[in-house]
Amino acid sequence: MSFELRLAWRYFRARRKSLARFTSGVAIVGIAAGVASLITAQALARGFSDEMQDKILANTAHISVFSNDAAEITDWQKIKADLEKLENVKSVSATTYENAIVVGTQASTYSILRVESGELSNTNKSQEKNNEERTTDKEQISVALGATLAEKVGLKKGDEAQIITFENKLTPQTSNVRAKETFQTGLYEYDATWIRISPEDFAKLQKAANFTPTILSISVKDIYTANKTSEEIRKNLGENFRVLDWQEANQPLFAALSLERKVALAIISLIIFIAALNITTTLALLVNERRLDIAILRTCGARTKNLIFIFLFEGLFLGFLGIFSGVVLGLLGCFVGNYFQIINISAEVYSLRYIPFHPQLINVLLIILIAFLLCLAATAYPAFKASKIKPLENLRNY
Repeated sequence: MSFELRLAWRYFRARRKSLARFTSGVAIVGIAAGVASLITAQALARGFSDEMQDKILANTAHISVFSNDAAEITDWQKIKADLEKLENVKSVSATTYENAIVVGTQASTYSILRVESGELSNTNKSQEKNNEERTTDKEQISVALGATLAEKVGLKKGDEAQIITFENKLTPQTSNVRAKETFQTGLYEYDATWIRISPEDFAKLQKAANFTPTILSISVKDIYTANKTSEEIRKNLGENFRVLDWQEANQPLFAALSLERKVALAIISLIIFIAALNITTTLALLVNERRLDIAILRTCGARTKNLIFIFLFEGLFLGFLGIFSGVVLGLLGCFVGNYFQIINISAEVYSLRYIPFHPQLINVLLIILIAFLLCLAATAYPAFKASKIKPLENLRNY
């Protein structure tokens, strides 16, 4: 260990009863608060983004294929078979979204019929038996309602309701349905508007012989290569179809969330910078207090760079203590926030009811680096000023 580092450590541990002691404490507390705030803010923003992404990907297609004129895809079976041969494609399902109005026991409201195979879960035998006892109509249409939508219109499992659709967007068509079950996706917009229906029941509702989709929903094995897969699908299908992957479909949302994280990083970094300025004040006071020590060191042969390193190391010790305390407090705050689920928000406004903290190692390391550079910049001027003190003038004054 060099004598500069040893001397800086000794100065750092020395007990002082002066203004420098107070300012050093303020510097440590300020840096710790800034680092902790930045870690929790970034973890919260990342948690919101991850939750939105997970909920969206769990309930919507990774890649959607539809015709340019939004018409029905008549040869969808052949296209489906061709798409399933692609390497990254996991599954392909026929889908349609239809605007509708659901009429419940308490209210009527706007809804979206989401048609996709395998949407309604199988009920147990006793429930099926009860349903058969309640209705003998083989043409009964079963649907699954979002939990919030079902609560809004006053429907429970097994209740009958009416769904109004608009044939050719002009003529209303009313159909009787039974609420087979309710579901909850975690996203308010889906739970408050979606009605899931099987292709067979949708064909009954439309009084059609067979179900013909308007969209082919594709699930991929690797979601982060969905854009490459969509490009491959686009080349295979030609110009008559439009291919939209999940990243492109939700680009405005994720761009806004990314911008939010960057703005938070910039603003709180300014807070850390202001706290680091206290290190400058502390070192300036220490330089003034140790003018005699500096003069003696210079007369004993200490060079300019030695004096610079002594005060540089002492300032960095203050910064390291603040950064370490901030990291511990920030990660502890994230753990406590997740354990007690502190961040509960309005689902109607933010789509989610709860936001977890998701601290990432790369973000924590970036925050440490930013704080370290700011502390290093704060120590530069006082350390340089200490090296310029003339020993003879200081010894004469003492």
